[in-house]
Amino acid sequence: MVEMTTGRRCFNDYKFYLDLIFMICKGLRPKFKPGIPEYYVELANQCMNSEPEKRPKIIEIIAKLDEWLKIIKNENENKNENESENSDENSSESRIKKQFLESDEISKSLPTITEKLNNAYTSKRYHISEIGSKSPDLHIFSKTAKVPDD
Repeated sequence: MVEMTTGRRCFNDYKFYLDLIFMICKGLRPKFKPGIPEYYVELANQCMNSEPEKRPKIIEIIAKLDEWLKIIKNENENKNENESENSDENSSESRIKKQFLESDEISKSLPTITEKLNNAYTSKRYHISEIGSKSPDLHIFSKTAKVPDD
């Protein structure tokens, strides 16, 4: 989600090795560019929660993005209808729409980033024991599972 707002790969300024793994495990998260809607940043931060069980499920993310899309597309044709009944809801929807539209305008004024990537993005194998021995305060465990051939 961060990459989509910055146009840059996360942590491209860092050497991709164990030090980066430790920093991420200890809370390092990518930064958002200025002007990103607070609602979007909040959802992205939930997705990056260090405790997996606290991260939203994909169905929740899709529902939230769909809700925002409907709000942004809504031209409030019935704006005055039942305005007093739904004033809090309308106010919230109005703030969401305003933040996303303002973010779009800010994005248009920012230069396109055309940088050389510092690192190739490939999978690497790391040994859990090496990570655990260098940072004993991390609660790392290893589990082996057998997958049947059939």
